[in-house]
Amino acid sequence: MQFLSIKTADFLLSSVGKAAANELAHADLGAAHTLSLLSTLRRSYTPEQAGALLSLARLRQKAATKFPEADQLFFVPEALEQATAWPIAQRRAALLDQHAPPGPLLDLGCGIGGDLLALAQTRPVIAYETDPVRLRFAQANAQVVGVAHRVEFRQADWTADMAAGRLPAAAAAFADPARRMNEQRIFSLHALQPPFHALLQLQQRVALLGAKVMPGLDLAELTQALPAELCGRCCVEFISHAATCKEAVLWFGEPARWPAGPIVPVASEMPRLASVHTGAAWQTLASAGAAPPIGELGVGQYLHEPDPAVIRAGAFAELCTQLDAHLFDQQIAYLVSSAHSAHPLTQAFQIEEILPFGLKQLNRRLQARQIQSVEIKKRGAPIEPEQMRARLKTAPTGRDAVIIFTRRGDERLILLCRRVAHKGEKPSQ
Repeated sequence: MQFLSIKTADFLLSSVGKAAANELAHADLGAAHTLSLLSTLRRSYTPEQAGALLSLARLRQKAATKFPEADQLFFVPEALEQATAWPIAQRRAALLDQHAPPGPLLDLGCGIGGDLLALAQTRPVIAYETDPVRLRFAQANAQVVGVAHRVEFRQADWTADMAAGRLPAAAAAFADPARRMNEQRIFSLHALQPPFHALLQLQQRVALLGAKVMPGLDLAELTQALPAELCGRCCVEFISHAATCKEAVLWFGEPARWPAGPIVPVASEMPRLASVHTGAAWQTLASAGAAPPIGELGVGQYLHEPDPAVIRAGAFAELCTQLDAHLFDQQIAYLVSSAHSAHPLTQAFQIEEILPFGLKQLNRRLQARQIQSVEIKKRGAPIEPEQMRARLKTAPTGRDAVIIFTRRGDERLILLCRRVAHKGEKPSQ
């Protein structure tokens, strides 16, 4: 489904197209079966329709972990790739409903409806989308989920409506600028479409604005791009789901309306949040930009690896306070403590040995400690874990261990560790 015409999209949305797509739901859609599947479909449908049906069926399978009722929803590849995971969308909708004043919401760049389906469960929504195929699919998806009656759809450029004074009044807005161009990821705020300056204009018109940007957001670029008067009205939220930092969201509005309330930053630091979906619940840690403590690294200590969102938010000082921990190098995102304290935003390991970087000595210690299976981690070390794994000489039988390649200053180190389980988890053997 590299290009989907309106005519073909309308076929997929027809009763005939829906029935044909549903028939593929339980088929083996692997690449090895592509030719046979297309051959069968082309007996009843045009080549374009057959290709679109197969692509949609594959996208539905791919979306099964991202959306409820994915087997009935409609997708295009790039929109699905950029769409918000459902737990994130639900939480964001709840935050907007909780912190915005009464009134409808704007969904600006709704795509196929990733956030829209959650937003419309809490409030009326006015949804903008310029692409006619994505708009049709968003309308159909809203019907599937049962929220279509709460959504007013507009096929229009919201920036043009804003410039012309036609943008509807709303309590809050969620904007999702395109973060890809010509199938390439965008890394600069100024390359977003619509551009960053449009978001700055938009935030003047609503009490609360959430704008989804790239997770690799350059904080220095953001600080430079923000007018001085907005520095106290903007915070950055890094969002982690399934142990991966999926999104960064810029929140514009009075600090009391931010997801975690006001954050008083240190000096000129940008207020930041780490929001982590742990599976059972959401955990949020605010960072004011304070410097974390630096201390010693020793055998017997517990090493804590923060969730990626915590690292992106730089919330080390706050996490150190909660764990009674410190960094052993200001450039390395590992915390160490003398006592173990389980924390939902970290993985923990007990340090059993600290070795200078060297493969021969490491292999001797693996044999001596009867370590059979290893998990390899690195931070600040120029090694490729899988290439290093091929050079390790583990014991024929024995226990599991974690090898962490890192550094302290200019000193390259190997930490031989055991994983410490959270409560209820099975510990390393």
